[in-house]
Amino acid sequence: MQSEQKPDFHDDLIKELLYWIEVNLSDRLTMEKASKKTGYSPWYLQRLFKSKTGFALGKYIRDRRLTMAAIALRLTNMPILDISLYYSYDSQQTFTRSFKKNFAETPGMYRRNASWTMSGITAPLTVDEFPPPEYEIVELPEMAFEGQTSTHSYPIEALFNAKNHVHRAELLRYLETPESLLAPVWGLSDCRPDTNDEVANALQMDYTVAHEVKVSDNHDIMVPASRYLKIRYPYDLSRLNDFILYLYSVFLPTLGLEFIMQPDLEKYSRESALNGVTCEYYIPLARH
Repeated sequence: MQSEQKPDFHDDLIKELLYWIEVNLSDRLTMEKASKKTGYSPWYLQRLFKSKTGFALGKYIRDRRLTMAAIALRLTNMPILDISLYYSYDSQQTFTRSFKKNFAETPGMYRRNASWTMSGITAPLTVDEFPPPEYEIVELPEMAFEGQTSTHSYPIEALFNAKNHVHRAELLRYLETPESLLAPVWGLSDCRPDTNDEVANALQMDYTVAHEVKVSDNHDIMVPASRYLKIRYPYDLSRLNDFILYLYSVFLPTLGLEFIMQPDLEKYSRESALNGVTCEYYIPLARH
């Protein structure tokens, strides 16, 4: 009779450590603090972390901090100096050197770029894994939408916790109604720096639940003709937020494509559902 494999309590310890790192990236994290958190010596903790994750602990913390700084540059109005101080760099010069080494350009250039390749992004090890999705590059014409838009503000620390992403809740409630897919339903998510000056380290999400209408008809939103990465999402809607985090932090950085700051599109239709596709997700791409 084969004996059952006993769970390794070190797995839970590393998981707890990973979450602790995520919520403390803006603090000056040191090996000594991590050692005190876990109760292990720095030497043993580094070996344990490497054996369980494949990452060196110190480098993982540095790369995650740089990733959050990169996202802050793209999605918030925080001045570069404030970002460097927020993520516990000794000076803006130190931050700039570390940033350029990782992303091959200065923070100022990274912020000004019209497109975003996401190269150099390090995903948190807390993100749910998914099999690599099916995708293709498609062209969509100019489209007009009529619907309702809600605006949500997220502190940047909440970005990698799918439970904090409440902007899609209204759409999910609507899709539970019997008449919801009589015609295709679209979700449009537009992420930008928060216009509230009191919360500098926040991003704003405008989310619209809509139906497509003729361009010549009255409409609330017009989306220009664009090139998109089209991804098929076949899982339950309850995991969609986790899947999108996986896309942006794990999958997209491997593609080498250039993405632009334009609304992502989600299409829900009866035809797709019958073919096992819960959602068609469209991410806008730069043209060359």
